[in-house]
Amino acid sequence: MSLREKNKARTRTAILDVARALANQGQWNDVTTRQIADAAGVSYQTLYNYYPAKASILHEILLDAYVGPGPAINDVIKQYSGDLLETLDNINRVRIQSFSRENLKWLLSLLSTSFAKFDESADATSVIETIDKAGDGYYYAALSTAKGMGHMHDDVDIQLMAHTLHGIANTTLDRYIVNSTNTKLKLLTLRQQMEQLVRPYLVN
Repeated sequence: MSLREKNKARTRTAILDVARALANQGQWNDVTTRQIADAAGVSYQTLYNYYPAKASILHEILLDAYVGPGPAINDVIKQYSGDLLETLDNINRVRIQSFSRENLKWLLSLLSTSFAKFDESADATSVIETIDKAGDGYYYAALSTAKGMGHMHDDVDIQLMAHTLHGIANTTLDRYIVNSTNTKLKLLTLRQQMEQLVRPYLVN
């Protein structure tokens, strides 16, 4: 990751962390983007460049909670070294290790009381579809990289496979939400499931 990318990731993290903290102090609907910018130590214009509306901040927090931190996952994909299963394993590890039970608790409370207010143009279905699309996209990027380097057979439908991988991973994450113990075992089981799906399509 370049210095510029690291700085962008730090700014992004600062904004999201502050937004969560401010929301935890009171009602999310009362928090303003200027408050978030001031507390994060960035200019209002910088905040706007990252998130042009408060709804987009909450949307990003949702993605982080349910899919995983985009910059970290993209970094894993960029570091692809020829072992697709290892890359998939690392994506899953980032997703599970970044999961925060407290963040999820806050999000569920927020969404149950003011879901419609965070974006009047969005409803539960559209948000879920966006989250699913983002999750599919990470696995698709990993598969596309492997296929582009000749590590997968040409006739593989990587879009369908990415969607399936995301579904398998989400099932494991659901179980992790219920019981966060035995993380290593859950990751091992997830790797075995993904390997059963992917292995037949890898070029030996």
